[in-house]
Amino acid sequence: MDFDIRINLRAAIRDKCFSQAEIARRAGMTPCKLSQVVNLERKLDANELFRLCEVMGMTAVELAEYKT
Repeated sequence: MDFDIRINLRAAIRDKCFSQAEIARRAGMTPCKLSQVVNLERKLDANELFRLCEVMGMTAVELAEYKT
C-alpha cells in the first residue's frame, strides 16, 4: 500500500485525544469535511494539511513520520 498521510492524521487525532470537530473548527474546516478526509473519502490539499498540523502543534514532517 502506498503512503497516505491521511492515515497518520487520523492516528494523530486519535492518539492525542483531539476532538475532530474542534480540530476542524480551528483549521477552518467543517467537521464533515475533516471526517471525509480521515476516512479516506476526500483528498487533503496542502493548505488544509498545513493548517491542521499547525492546530495540532505538529509539522507536516512530524505528521508524515508519525507512527500509526
